[in-house]
Formats: sequence, structure tokens, C-alpha cells
Amino acid sequence: MNKKNGFLIIETLLSSALLGIIVVVCVGSIIYSQQSAVAAGNMSRAVFLAQAGIEAVRNIRDESFYNLQDGTYGLFISETGNKWILTGNSDVTDGFVRQIEISSIDSNKKLITSTVTWQETPTSPYSREVVFTTELTNWKQ
Repeated sequence: MNKKNGFLIIETLLSSALLGIIVVVCVGSIIYSQQSAVAAGNMSRAVFLAQAGIEAVRNIRDESFYNLQDGTYGLFISETGNKWILTGNSDVTDGFVRQIEISSIDSNKKLITSTVTWQETPTSPYSREVVFTTELTNWKQ
């Protein structure tokens, strides 16, 4: 084997290795960007559900402040009257679990906490969480 053939083999091996590295990096980037897009979409959905939970409790309060009893609830829209109802201890929407916690600050003020949890992937052992809180008062008094 002469020097020219030896250099050609080395150049071919180096070129192949470099091409392999470039392909792996490109595929990894595509996969990571898809996972990031899914994670961002899930976070947006959770934020929406948590905010909607706060607004639903505000609507319940507007009906009557005394409908807000201390405890942990889920939300449900009644078929008659199309009104929000506090029920159970959570509600589930497409894998997102929402809990509404109501606690008294004083006789005319309640602390409302809307928590939404979900798993990023079905096989993930970790869950993510979004929490919103607000205070609601008995404004009719």
C-alpha cells in the first residue's frame, strides 16, 4: 500500500465520521424542537385551564358568595342553566387535572387557588403544575 492510498482511506474515514456527526446533530435538533413545541403547547393549555378555573369560581361567586364553601373541588358545567358547579375534588380535561381550593380569609373574603397538573409524556414519571391564586370578596354586601 502506498502513501496516496493510505491518505485516501484516512480522508474517507474522517469524512464519513464528520457526516455521521452532522446527521446525528440534525436529527437530535429536530426531535428536541418537537418536544419543546409539545411542552410549550401543554403549558399554554394548563395556563388556560387554570385561568378558566378562577373565572368559573368568580361566576359562582357572582351568583351567590355563599356558594363558595371551603374545600377542594372540580368544576362542571350544568346542562340546565349552563352554569358552573363545584363538584368532586377535581376535574380532568384531556389529561390535565384541575383542582379548585377555596379557603376563608374572613367572613367576606375567600382565597381561591386553581391548580392544573399534567404529565409531559404518558411514560414520564414527573408531572408539571400551574397554580393561580386570587382573593374574592362578597362584593354584594
